[in-house]
Amino acid sequence: MKTIVTISDTHGNFSAIDKILPIINENDVCLHLGDFERDILSYGKDIKSKVYSVKGNCDGGGEDEILQVEKVKILITHGDRYNVKSTLYPLFLRAKELGVDLVFYGHTHNAEIIEKDGIYLVNPGAMNRYGQNSYAYTVIHEKKIVCKIVNF
Repeated sequence: MKTIVTISDTHGNFSAIDKILPIINENDVCLHLGDFERDILSYGKDIKSKVYSVKGNCDGGGEDEILQVEKVKILITHGDRYNVKSTLYPLFLRAKELGVDLVFYGHTHNAEIIEKDGIYLVNPGAMNRYGQNSYAYTVIHEKKIVCKIVNF
């Protein structure tokens, strides 16, 4: 069993990251989906979990990353290149093309979990200075995926 905390669109909100740092450190993996990727990277050795991150549109753009956690294939992306503010269909098609089970994306600042044809599309929301702070908590055991959005 592995646990993942996923954050996105932190935009320099270190107080929100500080607030959940103990939670991040209790988990196996931490994902940052861009827009101020440097926020999570600045914590360095203060983060005990394995960190993966991608660049967002505010970071100068970047490549997607594919991970394997337990027996689950995961795509992490910021989402802007897939036009996720309008539709998730291009992202879903890319997930099918890559044969992934789980996609984490950001960019919209709206937290949601959608399951379509056995593929989970998860947006953890954002950490902004207006009190809309959320992250995604995911448990993976073999091929079983359980995701939850946590608002704080």
